[in-house]
Parts: sequence; C-alpha cells; structure tokens
Amino acid sequence: MSEENKPPIPAYRDTFVHFLFGTPGNEPILLHFLNAVLESDGQHPAQSVEMCNPFNPATFATEKYTILDVKATDERGDIFIVEFQSTDRKAFADRMTYYTSRAFGGQMFAGESYSVLQAAIGIAVTNYAMFRQLESIHNTFLLMSKAEPKVVFTPLFQMHVLEAAKEKIDRVSQLPSALGAWINFFYYSHLISEAEMTTLLQDQPVVKQAYGKFQQFNHDARLRSLDEARQIFLHDMATDREEAVEKSRAEGKAEGKAEGKAEGKAEIARSMKNEGFGVDVISRMTGLSSAEIEQLD
Repeated sequence: MSEENKPPIPAYRDTFVHFLFGTPGNEPILLHFLNAVLESDGQHPAQSVEMCNPFNPATFATEKYTILDVKATDERGDIFIVEFQSTDRKAFADRMTYYTSRAFGGQMFAGESYSVLQAAIGIAVTNYAMFRQLESIHNTFLLMSKAEPKVVFTPLFQMHVLEAAKEKIDRVSQLPSALGAWINFFYYSHLISEAEMTTLLQDQPVVKQAYGKFQQFNHDARLRSLDEARQIFLHDMATDREEAVEKSRAEGKAEGKAEGKAEGKAEIARSMKNEGFGVDVISRMTGLSSAEIEQLD
C-alpha cells in the first residue's frame, strides 16, 4: 500500500507531536500553541520559546517509555511540560503531576534564593474526556484553598487539561479562536479531507502551517516507518510488563502451593509424632528430614 493510501497517523500521536513541536525551526508553531493555552486562561503571552527536548529521529523510536512529548521554556523562564494522551489511564494525572513537579523543583541550585523560581506549567492534551463532570474543553487546575477556591496558594504550579474528545468537541466554539483551531486540528486532521480542514483553519495561519507539517509527516515514508517502529516498541514494552506480571502471579501461586504442601506435611508429621510414631517412620511417610521432624512441637 502506498503512503497516499494509508490512513493518516493522528496529529495527537506522540511521534508526530515530537516532530511538530520538537523540530528546530518550528518554534513559532510551538509558541503559538502555548500562547493559545495561556490566552484561553487569561494569562500574558510568551514572546519566545526554546525547545528543551528536540526531535531526534535516530533515537526516538526506542527512547525510554517515560520520554516527555514536549518540554520548553519561554523568555521569562517559565517551564512548559506538554503531554498528549490517547489512552484513558488512571496514572496519567499522576504522571503529569510528577514531571511538572520535577520541572519546578529542578530550577534551583544549592544556595540560590527562592526568587529564582518561575512557573511550571503542565499541559495535558487528551482525545478522551478526562473530566466528564467539567463542561469546558480547557480546564485549569491550581493550588488553592479548599475552603475558598478563589484564594490561590501560588500561581507557580499550573495544570491545564485540553480534551480534544468526541464527548466535548461540539463545545469548541466556546474557546478563544486560536485554541479552538488547535483543538480542531488535533481532533479532525486525520478524519476529514484536506479541503474541509483548510476551511476549518482558514482564520488561523499558524495552525494551517501545523496542518501542512501534518501532511508532510504522513507523506514521508521514513517518518511513517519511525512511527510504526515506535508503536511496536511501545507494544513490546506493554507486553513485557504484562508477561512479567503473569510470571510473578504464576510464581506466587507455585510458591503458595509449595508452602501449602510443606505445611500439610508438617501437620501430618506433628499428628504422627503425637501418636507415638518413630521419627524414621514419620520421615518415610511425609518425606521430611529427621531434623525437621524433631523441630515440630
């Protein structure tokens, strides 16, 4: 099957996300996305951005499983951690909290003042409804008072969740136009035609540029092969973990059976000993050694 006839790789796939937001020269696209999130939350935009984990095709496919999708900093020193998630996993929120916390705590060196700390901003993009009880596509989470949520403990730790999900896509018009275009891009780019996508993004030239990168990626046999290798690697990792769990369970069952058998033999030997049978007889009947039998109460 030619590359043109293969179904497109979704824009939320980690391989494409790394390619889009991690390729040197694509900084304006990354900056536009980050500012779309900040604008939607009423925050001041960044003026520039630096990629902290550039896309490297040579090592990407077999990078460790915990590789971050996007890590970047702006001219103020604020740190952005962006993760795309297509599987509803309970641990994903913990993962985002962990890596955003690490980014926040990693700013200081020994002896420095806390005044050097800048915001650590985690952005999670999902293709499922992570918070069905919340109406909006974009939800922001801060450290705040439980008694009075309007009182914020610190603005230096932020989590933003963008749900490009079937359950919420009809609410995209409620977002600012820039973020709405990005949500449409991540949700629809592999589902509708080029003409429809171009119309959908006609007022957002930077997101249209991202769509051009999406087409480039999907028509590049080398990049598609890289994505396939990455998916195989992730499947192998998942299979290895599953097999390790099954092996552990099987070994646990075998160990439990062995312990059960040993305890059963000990109980029989104890009863025979109490009945006055000799050690040699008990040993022949149970397979226990003389020393093991002597130790029984």
